[in-house]
Amino acid sequence: MGEQKCVLNSCCCGCSLRSGSLAIGIVGLVLSVIAAIYSIIRGVNGDTQGWIDMAVQLIEVVICIILIQGIRTDHRGMVMVWVWVSAIMIAINIVLVIIGIILTLNIIFAIIAFIVFGVAVYCILVVRSYALTLGGSGSVA
Repeated sequence: MGEQKCVLNSCCCGCSLRSGSLAIGIVGLVLSVIAAIYSIIRGVNGDTQGWIDMAVQLIEVVICIILIQGIRTDHRGMVMVWVWVSAIMIAINIVLVIIGIILTLNIIFAIIAFIVFGVAVYCILVVRSYALTLGGSGSVA
């Protein structure tokens, strides 16, 4: 068909796409669990936004578990679920950050946010590239 766009051959520092994807899944899982605990603490202390954040973080925990399991079983569909959900979450966050930047005119926040978005997009490219190496549905019999 056509040539694949934005496909990487290896992860940072030359490690394999599989190892990089697994590291992304594990780090994402740990950070999401920590963020969920922090959100629960905020919710218990009376901040309603903490409960909303906790729900989002729990969804992220589930998605990271799906990614890790997809990598373990070489299941392309499970890996691509993480790619799509992460891409949607980044798109929503970019819109929210742009609105926040317009309202506050905080340049330091803008710089930090777009560096974080750059790293997140790179992670999505690594995991997507790994999923493309799996080919087919990736189901294990």
